[in-house]
Amino acid sequence: MSIDDIIIGCKEGNRKCQDALVQKFAPVLMAICIRYIGEQEMAKDALQETFINAFKYIHTFNFQGSFEGWLRRVAVTSSLSVKKKYCSICFENMDDIGYITQTTIPDAHGDMNIEDLLKVVRILPPSLLSVFNMHVVDGFSHTEISEQLGITESTSRAALTKARTKIINHLQKTEPASYNWAKAL
Repeated sequence: MSIDDIIIGCKEGNRKCQDALVQKFAPVLMAICIRYIGEQEMAKDALQETFINAFKYIHTFNFQGSFEGWLRRVAVTSSLSVKKKYCSICFENMDDIGYITQTTIPDAHGDMNIEDLLKVVRILPPSLLSVFNMHVVDGFSHTEISEQLGITESTSRAALTKARTKIINHLQKTEPASYNWAKAL
């Protein structure tokens, strides 16, 4: 069964197609939920919310763009919703950021495995982690982030800058002195 057949079947309420969709996308979407929530059991709740919302709103998918991309956005939104229910996400103290001159993240994949990268990102507090994930990993604009998290665009930008600064500082403490992460970021 092709993905288009699965989508059409889901739009018609076909249980077999819904099961096929879950089987095909659950691992990818679970990884997103864990990345946003960080805790396995809450991530399972977020995954369940993701599929509930996907089936509820699948009629809005009009085959323009990537269906997996659409599902990923549903997973991010659902993860944030679940996280808000159980944890407070606080965006205080964005004034004491300090600024860095360049805003691109270096290609650390050649030097670090994915587990090490996730450990570094997990040093961030929940508010900064959410903004960092949404902007850097999932490609959300600051406008979209502000709408999703109920913050201003400037708070989103400030949180991203603060997240990058924290990552730079952490990497500078753990990496050899020969690599200048501040210039790379």
